[in-house]
Amino acid sequence: MPHDDRSLRTIEEAWRLIAAEVRPLATESVPLLRAHGDVLAESIVAAMDLPPFDRAMMDGYAVHAADVAAAPCELHIAGDAPAGAVVEQAVQPGACLRINTGAPMPPGTDAVVPVEWTAPGSAADHVRVERSITVGRHVARRGENRRCGQVVLAAGTRLHAAQIAAAATTNVETVTVHRRPRVAIVSTGDEVVELGSALRPGQIIDSNGPMLVALTREAGGRIFTDDDSQPRGWTHVRDEAELLREALIRALRADVVIAVGGMSKGTLDLVPDAFERLGARWVFHGVAMRPGKPVAYGVGPDGQHIFGLPGNPVSSLVCFVLFVQMVIDGLQGLPATPPERILATAAEPFLPVRDPRPAYVPARLDFRSPGRQTIRPVPWRGSGDPIGAGRANALAHQPKGDVEIPVGTLLEAIPLAGAFDPVGDDRTPTG
Repeated sequence: MPHDDRSLRTIEEAWRLIAAEVRPLATESVPLLRAHGDVLAESIVAAMDLPPFDRAMMDGYAVHAADVAAAPCELHIAGDAPAGAVVEQAVQPGACLRINTGAPMPPGTDAVVPVEWTAPGSAADHVRVERSITVGRHVARRGENRRCGQVVLAAGTRLHAAQIAAAATTNVETVTVHRRPRVAIVSTGDEVVELGSALRPGQIIDSNGPMLVALTREAGGRIFTDDDSQPRGWTHVRDEAELLREALIRALRADVVIAVGGMSKGTLDLVPDAFERLGARWVFHGVAMRPGKPVAYGVGPDGQHIFGLPGNPVSSLVCFVLFVQMVIDGLQGLPATPPERILATAAEPFLPVRDPRPAYVPARLDFRSPGRQTIRPVPWRGSGDPIGAGRANALAHQPKGDVEIPVGTLLEAIPLAGAFDPVGDDRTPTG
């Protein structure tokens, strides 16, 4: 499926075409403790009031608030209310109980005086309360977080650590989630050799395979290989039509197939034809953007989502972030929408190039600027420079590649995974 500049899709058109093809995968029940990173297919509903009883939120003394309205004053300590135990006898006016955080409130009490607000009383079984307190202070009321029958976590929520805690509070042991998509990665090229190989003249190390495996995992996909013992997670094939065909047949057992390399117009760019011969339907081939113009998206013979990514690693990275990510999101039950973008102010100029196409430029976001994010380009030497892109934590949108963006301009930026991680000095070391 050849492309020329007249047939290129805009980025917005590509996003709409992809979104129209994506439907969530089937659901499955998994143990909560193994559901980290999964997306809920069914809401989690409280089967009881949460919290299930009035509980103390501070270590101190459970009191009648009216008894300490004229503090400072003394109260009789009638006993203890430890966490995990239930006091059944009502506390009489003028008395209090020592109480631990999390303990049920004893009958008759309506507030907790923190221990920091007290001092020893005139006798061993008395406490001096230095400050007055209002009804309900330092008490979590029964059902104030959720009432029985209310939704705790809605369908479509990804389960990170905080959501796991919320689910565990409801005492659910299994949750219903969308199955994570299986992603098969096929890299191509006679010049590409495996990581750890001794390079001969004209050869380069395959950086796309490891990068796409990492991007897939960051996106929530599962790496698919036809051999479970294969540790690297992707397949590399030489530029031979039959070898490529065999690799793609195996890869099409996955939900998403990413072929990287072989997508342009060269005599050895075999990927588009190989997919078509296996029954694939291309939705588009070629997007007016830089880098990543030759990117292609289609649907396989059994509904698989297939991508042809350009072989240069920065192009491949940009295309994954812009297009593949939204497919993996949609298959997991999340909205199949373009990547989240934020606004940031250019701290350095983004220089123009001859190419007028919109560009997504490797850049460094700085979230430490008071009241605003700033962004600057990182030194990189084009789509074949993964080292330069490795300094980036975002992609900056340059709407017209041949127009300079001056300092102070407000830009759209796409944060990359780890955007908030600390970064080291990106200056080139000298001897």
